[in-house]
Amino acid sequence: MNDEGKEQPDQATAVPGLFSRYIRIFVAPDLLFQGLRTQPLWGGAMLLGACLVLAGTGLIPPELFIATLRESGQDLPPGLEDQGNVFRLAGAAAAFIFWSISLAIFAGVIMVIFAFLLGHEGTYRQYLAVIAHAQLISATSTVVLLPLRIIAEDAQLVLSVGTFAVFLDSGYPLRFLSALDLFGLWAWLLVGLGAARIGRKKSWIGASVIVMVIPVTIATVVAIFTG
Repeated sequence: MNDEGKEQPDQATAVPGLFSRYIRIFVAPDLLFQGLRTQPLWGGAMLLGACLVLAGTGLIPPELFIATLRESGQDLPPGLEDQGNVFRLAGAAAAFIFWSISLAIFAGVIMVIFAFLLGHEGTYRQYLAVIAHAQLISATSTVVLLPLRIIAEDAQLVLSVGTFAVFLDSGYPLRFLSALDLFGLWAWLLVGLGAARIGRKKSWIGASVIVMVIPVTIATVVAIFTG
């Protein structure tokens, strides 16, 4: 964080095609974000993320989807309990739409924090490009975890900090840690890196610490209302 105030000059980094950008977010995110600063492409990444979420939700077996709704305490109207495909497709469509909306909102939040409050450089389009690419990590997890969800018969299964807190009894601490999705934390860490590169900062640790407030706050609220 010692170099947080120092600026990093622009580098002539060309932005590759969507598939290459998808690979780079896993293996070379710093290089990708440097390119997105000068060419803030976001549409393809947002659509790809939405499609991954759509696939991860839409491929859940109908009976598992219904069982998850029951376990969550939702009362299904008579005659609709056998409409697993309807609920599954509706859930997948909702996830597809919510994905794009949430990215647009979070990009605005990141811009307010870094551009307005901290005075860093950056436009909404640049921050949206960062969010759209970084959150491909979370979108990918919905497909990667699908086999585990089917095996465990839990459509809401995630790998979280709470997954490894086997020593905790049920209660708020465990609910809080269970809401800290590991793939999500990875994605938000990359958002901090991207925000630092948009602002031409050499250090990215400070930016990532600030960004991590978002998933921690979400986990805090989720843990409160799921008790």
